[in-house]
Amino acid sequence: MQKSLIILTITFLCQAALHGQEINLIAADSTWGKEHFTFPLSFAQRIDFQGVEEAVFPRGWADVDSHEFWSYAFAWKIDADKALKEDEMEINLQYYFDGLLGLETDKQDESATSGSTALFIKTSGASGKVMYSGKIRTFDTRISQKPLTLYVQADQYYCVSEKTCFILFRLSPADYNQEIWSRLKALTLHEHICPD
Repeated sequence: MQKSLIILTITFLCQAALHGQEINLIAADSTWGKEHFTFPLSFAQRIDFQGVEEAVFPRGWADVDSHEFWSYAFAWKIDADKALKEDEMEINLQYYFDGLLGLETDKQDESATSGSTALFIKTSGASGKVMYSGKIRTFDTRISQKPLTLYVQADQYYCVSEKTCFILFRLSPADYNQEIWSRLKALTLHEHICPD
C-alpha cells in the first residue's frame, strides 16, 4: 500500500510544473493541499483539452480510516467553443479516472479493473452557472485495492468572451449528508475567473 501511495503521489506531482504560469482557481484555505496540472494530462492522454487543472485535498484523503478518504476537489480551466454537455463530462471523467488509476493498462484482473463509469444529471442553471450531481464508479488500484464509488457535484461556468470553460468538481465516497460535504461545498471558484 505504501508503494501504491507513492506512485499516486508521483503521478499527481509530475504535472505540477506549469512553466511559470500562476494558477489559482479554487478558493480554499491553507488546510487544503494544492496541486496543479496542465492539459494534456500526462496520466489521461485521451482527454483532448488545452488548459489547466487545480486539485485540492484534505489531509485525510489517502487514509482509508479517515472520513476524508478519497474526498477532494479539482477545477478545470479549458479552452472550449461552448460549455460541456453531460455526456462530454461523463466520458472525460471516465478517461480521467481510467488514466489516474491505471485502468487502461492494469488489466491483470479484468473483473476488478474493467474501467470507470460516470453519470451526470443537470440539477440547476442560472446566470452562467450550471450545476450537476453524479457518480463515478471505478476501482481504487492505488490505496484500498477495492471498487470505489464517488459522489460528485460539479459547477460549470462558460465565459463567452474568452471561450473558456471552468468546471469545479467535488468528489467523495461519502454520501452527500456526511460531514465532509460541508467542507467540499464550501469550496468555490474564485470570483474573478469569468469577467462576463
